[in-house]
Amino acid sequence: ATAQSSSTLTAVPMSDLHRSVLLQCYVELKSSVNVEDHVLDYLYSKSVISKPLRDRIRDCATPESRTGLLLDELPSCRASAFREFIEALNASKVTAHQKLAKKLLEVAENG
Repeated sequence: ATAQSSSTLTAVPMSDLHRSVLLQCYVELKSSVNVEDHVLDYLYSKSVISKPLRDRIRDCATPESRTGLLLDELPSCRASAFREFIEALNASKVTAHQKLAKKLLEVAENG
């Protein structure tokens, strides 16, 4: 089970808890996160999202629609996608993104 092919990476879906956290924070994330600020490339470089999905997200007309599409697709990514999304937010060096990363973790821990 150490194979790193994309088929095995997506075999285990995101947990219900992490899906719920993303849903609870959806509106704030959609309005506050610009996925073009490093987040999209980070997730692509970690093979969380595919090139076709990255391209579909980039083709969206507005920053909100780009973030919305990413948030809609993240739950169908592998189990570690939630943690990697938080890492992407923290790595973006955008203060608002880092605050949201902290909030996501707090909501996940406290319900």
